[in-house]
Amino acid sequence: MLRRLTAVFLVAVGADIFALSALADRPTRIPFEGLTFSIVVTDVCAFPINVDITVSGTETDYVDESGALTRIFVHEVEQDTYTANGRTLVGNPFTFEEQVLFDSSGNVTHDFASGLVETIPLPDGSLFISAGRLDFTQHPGVFILSPDMGHTGDLAAFCAALSP
Repeated sequence: MLRRLTAVFLVAVGADIFALSALADRPTRIPFEGLTFSIVVTDVCAFPINVDITVSGTETDYVDESGALTRIFVHEVEQDTYTANGRTLVGNPFTFEEQVLFDSSGNVTHDFASGLVETIPLPDGSLFISAGRLDFTQHPGVFILSPDMGHTGDLAAFCAALSP
């Protein structure tokens, strides 16, 4: 009898979960390719650095039963080119994932990325590598070369490679 009640309970819970998930719209996938933009970074080295960024990937938007955005998931490949003082460093393409979560009012509550942050061959033959997890809500509007958790590349060597 206990097994039968447990089975009926599990079926009822499963039906409720399925019914609730059916109320929300399916996620919307939005591919993007070759998007480019440029910024000037002033807080990494003692001099400004021009960064040209190219990104491609897929954005997936999730909504609740009322159509309100609840989550954005981005799978992205990025390549950055750094220029300063007549010198240029071209980063290797790198892949990362970003997840943006929203509250019921549509405000961003979390914006996390994980994966490679940057890989750049340096003129001395070394490789600048940063990888880990970033919380973009803690760094609004800032270009980030160092993850909040994980491994940061040798910023002194990076800056030296772009120094006058």
